[in-house]
Amino acid sequence: MSISRRKSSLWRACLATLVLAVVGGFLFNWLMPQGVGFIPPEVAKPLWKAIAPAQAKELKEQGAVFLDAREAGDYGKARLRGALKLPAGEIDKLYRFLEPTLKQAPALVVYGQSTSRFPAAYLAQHLKRQGYEKVYVLEGCLDTLRGQGFDIQEIKRQGASS
Repeated sequence: MSISRRKSSLWRACLATLVLAVVGGFLFNWLMPQGVGFIPPEVAKPLWKAIAPAQAKELKEQGAVFLDAREAGDYGKARLRGALKLPAGEIDKLYRFLEPTLKQAPALVVYGQSTSRFPAAYLAQHLKRQGYEKVYVLEGCLDTLRGQGFDIQEIKRQGASS
């Protein structure tokens, strides 16, 4: 068999594999309406609304409660003054303690990491499912709030050696 025939045969095999994969993917998604979830539903089909920092500032002035969805270590370093800690991974443990405060709030604004909206989105989705009407996820992160003039509380570690 000549080299050109082998190359031609290899290209045909690659093309056939690609066509089969595409057709198989379409068939799978047609037969399975939920398809393959590459993006979590908290982000792909949110029940909450995204909010810009300027709008969040207005809500804060109206008494909105801000929730920090970041992990405890990040919350322990810096946070929006007055924000409540409710990391996505600890919702089951902490929610019941915060529920009375959350129920009295005119709106809930959740913020998280700048690299991923997922923890904040997950928490916001959970709150919407609990029946809260006005739940927002802040576009940006703590640094965004700092740049918009929000009061950021920097936490200094006690007993840290110099």
